[in-house]
Amino acid sequence: MRYLAVTLVLLLASLASADWSDNFDSYTAGSGLNGQGGWFCWDNNPAAEAYITTTQAKSAPNSVDITPTSDMVQEFNIMSGTATITAWNYIPTGSTGAQYFILLTVYMGSDSDWALDMKFDSDAGVVSTVEGTATTGIVYDQWVEVKVEIDLAADTQSIYYNGTLLETIPWSPTSQIYQFDAVDIFSDGGSSIYWDDFNLVASGSALAPATWASIKAAL
Repeated sequence: MRYLAVTLVLLLASLASADWSDNFDSYTAGSGLNGQGGWFCWDNNPAAEAYITTTQAKSAPNSVDITPTSDMVQEFNIMSGTATITAWNYIPTGSTGAQYFILLTVYMGSDSDWALDMKFDSDAGVVSTVEGTATTGIVYDQWVEVKVEIDLAADTQSIYYNGTLLETIPWSPTSQIYQFDAVDIFSDGGSSIYWDDFNLVASGSALAPATWASIKAAL
């Protein structure tokens, strides 16, 4: 019976692993994000580091400062179903250059496959997506929600900025890879912007409910 209880706990933990969040508040201010909370530098290149800061915070005391050289990845490995990922960013007035919120169907360094490149172009003052056509103005000097609703079976993603639908586009129109592997927060030389309060909720077969049959099968 004790073995069954332990197995049940481990099974339920694995089934819930697709749900994830990070508000950076448990990390030490000034520390590098690499190696904390599952985050790592793109291609394990330490030059892509980002840093925990108290300069801005959606939920006090910390956020992450994405500097001009930052490129940070968090992997999920969602193979089916639906998923909604949200995050909040703060872009100060006077920012320059471009930063990106990127979703990947496959993360393998330079051999990765991109589903979404959401671009924050401070030089133009515009939010857009590389894969789509819609644009809107950047909201400066306040925390703004970025949200993407993904349906892998339907091959769609709906992209929201500041509570408004920006556009709905295919998830993987070219490579036809219907999975969600990772999020990547990348600066293409853009000046510092801040991210906080990431949240991912997956459903459908991506986060299957436990049943007695599945528990017995795992024994």
